Amino acid sequence: MRVLLALLGAASAFVGPAAAPRQPTKLNVVDAALAAALASAPVDVAKLNSRLPTTTLAKTRTITREGLYGDYTVEIIDEPNPLDDARSTFKTRAQTKKGKNKYLGLFVVLLFGSFVIPMAQYFWYVRDTPDSLFANEEPPPPPPARQTIP
Repeated sequence: MRVLLALLGAASAFVGPAAAPRQPTKLNVVDAALAAALASAPVDVAKLNSRLPTTTLAKTRTITREGLYGDYTVEIIDEPNPLDDARSTFKTRAQTKKGKNKYLGLFVVLLFGSFVIPMAQYFWYVRDTPDSLFANEEPPPPPPARQTIP
């Protein structure tokens, strides 16, 4: 009974705190109009100066989250991570069927060798033993019995 009560009491450790509902961010009309104006403005490529140094800044944002022991902040970097590539690298069904017979010969040779090589080693090991199982020679006759002199 105590074990059951202990398990029921410990089950609350696996339940996280209820998260507060997030408020959607409000759209700033001025920023949207400025972005539309900049996006639709014509750019003369000939006037761009390639001698200016270019810098790339990673866009980061900070989020405050509620944890088990209090609030904490997380800094999220918005740049593509090559480790997060979710493309499939598996072969297609046709490629798999095409490559099935590729190693069939190797498999047959290894399977055949796994039976033949140990047998050959055994026969090589026992070929010179005096009590060979494979000898066709008859055993020598027993020595003659001793005669007793009266």
